[in-house]
Amino acid sequence: MHTSSASPVASPFATDDPVLSLIGNTPMVAYPGVENERVLCKMESMNPTGSMKDRIAMGILTEAVRTQNIDTVVEASSGNTAGAVALVANRLGLRCILTCPEGSSRQKFGYMKAFGAEVHECPRVSSDDPNHYRATAQRLAEENDGFLMNQYYNQSNPGVHAQWTGPEVWAQAGDRMTHLVCAMGTGGLISGTARHVKEQAAEAGRPVTVVGVDAECSNIATAFYDEPERPYDTSVEGLGKGGKLPTMWFEYIDEMRRVTDDEAFDQARRAARENGMLIGPSAGAALKIACDISQSDPAATVVTIICDGGDQYFDTLFGV
Repeated sequence: MHTSSASPVASPFATDDPVLSLIGNTPMVAYPGVENERVLCKMESMNPTGSMKDRIAMGILTEAVRTQNIDTVVEASSGNTAGAVALVANRLGLRCILTCPEGSSRQKFGYMKAFGAEVHECPRVSSDDPNHYRATAQRLAEENDGFLMNQYYNQSNPGVHAQWTGPEVWAQAGDRMTHLVCAMGTGGLISGTARHVKEQAAEAGRPVTVVGVDAECSNIATAFYDEPERPYDTSVEGLGKGGKLPTMWFEYIDEMRRVTDDEAFDQARRAARENGMLIGPSAGAALKIACDISQSDPAATVVTIICDGGDQYFDTLFGV
């Protein structure tokens, strides 16, 4: 598996902390399931808590400490963001309060607890219920004079990727990349990364096509194509949303493709069993589309971002 030899890109959030300095500059490797290195995988699973969410936690919280002198951070998350916030808060000396729905992944709880976060498990109720985990986070932030990170609305979510992930992707593959493919949850990763890539590609005088990957029963693609909404229902954690969020910058995305739950899980399993690459199911969804593009266009070199690793999904992927 070939690994990119591009020089490291200086982080805009440089730190002397020995743990936080491990975030970013993740490798880009050729996917063994496609010949001639035509699908390149940016391995965000190599970050300390195993996902690209370490970047937004690092970027948003270091900036908040610098500019707002915060001492408490609050966030609502049932997924990778919770562990990332817990880690960064631990290293920055911040009190960390996290809210999540009942039944969230025990692996994700492990990250929260390991790094000393206060975890509030909330009932699974409709989003307009005052006991919903996002409403609870808002209330706890007010009661504790805390900084609500708010990844679903904070423009620093895509902003961090525009400053950090995008430059790394361009440095590693800008001379070869014809397509950028990312799974969409909050949309921050693809939006920020795509903005930088599009700007650099325009200066280089050649196009890069940006493809967002949505769940089949989700409303990101329906919003993008101005289609009627559909009931939101997916088993792939971190993929899809009930509607468009402010962190989705559609102006930098060229097209949207949908993936079924079965396709996402199947691609993640095959990546591990056939090619030794352990990835999460949302990364499986993106990899499926990257492989589809490569198969249909032999001239394409597709970069896809592996947003997290499969070790956090052993139960759902392999029944362990």
